[in-house]
Amino acid sequence: MTDGNWTILISVGVTFLFMLGVPVFLVIGYWVIGMSLVLGLPLINTGSALADVFTDGFALLAMPLFILTGDLINRSGIARRLSDFAYACHGWLRGGL
Repeated sequence: MTDGNWTILISVGVTFLFMLGVPVFLVIGYWVIGMSLVLGLPLINTGSALADVFTDGFALLAMPLFILTGDLINRSGIARRLSDFAYACHGWLRGGL
């Protein structure tokens, strides 16, 4: 099989695993390992590459803070008040809230 066929097969397999309800981190791990084997990349480099991404990535720092902010907004009741305000402003419009 060619690399393109293996890539399609791995992608279909990953989609099937998602539909089965396998946790996301496991599916992504399977995908990374499968693609590393298909592309001929040594698996020993995967750990150091992930360490570089986690230490240098601004987006990875922003994600937990974004989730924390959303949780605080939800628990404090601000989300409900913002939703009520938006409904009061635009709820009467067709296609509004």
